Amino acid sequence: MGAMLAPGWNWTMAIPVILALVALLWIPGTALAGGLGSGRWPAVALAPLMTTGLISVGAIITALVGLRWGIAVALFWLVVVPALVWAARMLIAHTGRTPWRFDAPTVRVWQVVLGLAVSVALASCIVHGGTQAPGYIPQQGDQIFHLGTVRSMLDSGNLSSLTADGLNHREAPVFYPAAFHGVAATAVMFTGAPIVVVENSLLLVTAALTFPLGMMLMLNTLVARDRHLVLLSGVFSLAFTVFPWVLMVRGAVWAQVFGSAFIPAVVAVYGWGVAQAFLGKNWGSSALLFVVSVPALFLAHSSALFAAVAAAVMLSLAYALKHALDAPRNPRQWLPLAVFAVLAVLANVLGALVAPAGMAKDVKVHLPAQQVIAGIATSWGSTDHPSQVAGLVLTGLALIGAVLCFEHRKDWWLSATWASFMAITTLLYANGTGLVWQWTWPWYNFGFRVEAIMAIFAVPLVVLGVSRMLHLAGRWRPTVLLIVLLCLALLPVMNVQAQTATKTLRNMYRWDSATGWISSDEVRALVKLSAKMPPDAVVATSPWRGGQYLYIVGTQHTAIPTEKSSGRDDKIVSKGLKDMATDRTVCAAAKRMGISYVITGGNGLPFETFDWHLDQAGIDDVGESGGFRRVAYVAPYVLWSVPDCAA
Repeated sequence: MGAMLAPGWNWTMAIPVILALVALLWIPGTALAGGLGSGRWPAVALAPLMTTGLISVGAIITALVGLRWGIAVALFWLVVVPALVWAARMLIAHTGRTPWRFDAPTVRVWQVVLGLAVSVALASCIVHGGTQAPGYIPQQGDQIFHLGTVRSMLDSGNLSSLTADGLNHREAPVFYPAAFHGVAATAVMFTGAPIVVVENSLLLVTAALTFPLGMMLMLNTLVARDRHLVLLSGVFSLAFTVFPWVLMVRGAVWAQVFGSAFIPAVVAVYGWGVAQAFLGKNWGSSALLFVVSVPALFLAHSSALFAAVAAAVMLSLAYALKHALDAPRNPRQWLPLAVFAVLAVLANVLGALVAPAGMAKDVKVHLPAQQVIAGIATSWGSTDHPSQVAGLVLTGLALIGAVLCFEHRKDWWLSATWASFMAITTLLYANGTGLVWQWTWPWYNFGFRVEAIMAIFAVPLVVLGVSRMLHLAGRWRPTVLLIVLLCLALLPVMNVQAQTATKTLRNMYRWDSATGWISSDEVRALVKLSAKMPPDAVVATSPWRGGQYLYIVGTQHTAIPTEKSSGRDDKIVSKGLKDMATDRTVCAAAKRMGISYVITGGNGLPFETFDWHLDQAGIDDVGESGGFRRVAYVAPYVLWSVPDCAA
């Protein structure tokens, strides 16, 4: 069942890779955040975001100046740049001026550690149970892109997001937010581990550490009414299955998982700066951290920036309204609110104007009213009965948290952001994109992608709801014992959600090989065929029959890397390669691409005939044409060498 791209690897063997990723994300990032003025606790929570910024922005600059990304260049960005920032900070202090500083409210270290222990244990159980081993992949078409992009980065030494969509547009590479792939490529360079193992491990670290820490920082910085919120954030950060688990396998939009995990941390930095500005205190360090955070978030996944902007708009309006109501008769107090209101309108208008062509098309979805009501009541959770009950409980806790936020004049932004994404998700499922496309296009108008953002903003409300339940349980302040008892009471809910998440992963990672994109038998065949070709050979193979994964399990290059590849030569070769010996146009295209071998056979997928995909018959039928020499057969594939031809 499924396709093992890294035979012999299990999750125990991947522990050193996971630890290397933790070191890569936290050591440089903590140093950079500290150099920009962050206190110790915020620096730890912001570290993965800072490191992502160093790698993704550094990769763009490195490519623009014509250098290859390698270990030496990576060390410059990860070690030298944070050191230079610290040197500048110490120089400022040496002149007698006090450097800017960003300190979140104090936390108890043991609560952070215990909260993370819960999130790590929960994420590890789900990932281990759902994937079985780090060498497996979810059976989705985009997996060859996510894996192949890292291989392409390593081959070319170019990690720049400006040209990261080269597998689909090789003749004119275009922008793709590839910070996830850049971090993975850098980790592969340092560890030597297989690409698939590194990417799956990075997803685990994102779910188990990056997202919970960001949630802890956001609640601790912007709410902080309960000293146990940090602990509760770790316990309930993975309460919803749609984020990150559904995103990991449906699509599978690994880059959105990676980028969206940073949203709470970015909102925390922005919100702290706004709060300090309204209090008349120094907000310089927050501004510096925010300036570094924004490009990192955008390059991790552009949709994550749109979600963060939505939260920032709500937060700005909430803080400005509180500022105005503190002295309602002073017209100057209302000026920030007016400014932020105008900016909110402009943000919505700009969001619609920058929508790429085709994103405004009408996607028709009309769910029955009963299903829509059930979706709202359960936060659009899974449709099986236990998950529906669990979703109902979580929605109830989120509503309690939302009411609690409205009781405090400056915190209603959190409830409003959640309610906004709930409304957008509901309208998208109930009526298609007709009313909401200007807000859903950053997520390609897919309901589950927008739903994931709704879940991200539901988590802090659930945490606040649990906090309120703790306070209502007795007149005393909540104790650790009371927290444990309430968590045990909610254990059935978390257990149902964990089982649903595990099943969600297993259904895609362990897909029936007969209908998947690649099977373990096909992987073994490709490995054997790879040994029969020169290591730098270029191989033409249909991306609908599993052969495209030769690019991952072998050393060779594939002529048409993905089913979305659409270059001029791609079109010529895919349709006419069988006529290479007699058609000068096809011959010329094949020579430009450097094709020397062809692989045919494999299990074809039932949905390979969409009109926007290339016709691969020219590759599949080379065995019926003259000139191609059969080199080897390893079921279910046949390896052919191409004939000589005159271009």
